[in-house]
Amino acid sequence: MPAGNAHRILGIIKDANHSLPDPGAGKTISVLQDLQICELVTVAAEARTLANPTKAGTRFTLRMKTDGGDCVVTASNGFNVAGNTVATFADVGDLLELISVSHTTGFRWEILVNGGSVGLA
Repeated sequence: MPAGNAHRILGIIKDANHSLPDPGAGKTISVLQDLQICELVTVAAEARTLANPTKAGTRFTLRMKTDGGDCVVTASNGFNVAGNTVATFADVGDLLELISVSHTTGFRWEILVNGGSVGLA
């Protein structure tokens, strides 16, 4: 960032596009930057894989936008200290707000907010 623009950083972040397109059934959601949101759209019962984060401190939101069937999202390093690796989004508005944290094998996601009826296993 050029000198003199540091005072504009919050405006730049606010104005940025934070949408991460849903990759679709059987595909991987790869979070590449902080503050992204991926709104899931299903046409039947579907699955996605959430890639493990590559650093700590990245905030990410998953939300079901269109419910054509449940969406099962798997995170191999887990969603919490209990080790749950599967989250099931069943209804429009189901939401997980996540942050990446360090883990014994790199990094994993940690749930900050579970809104709606997202089931964990």
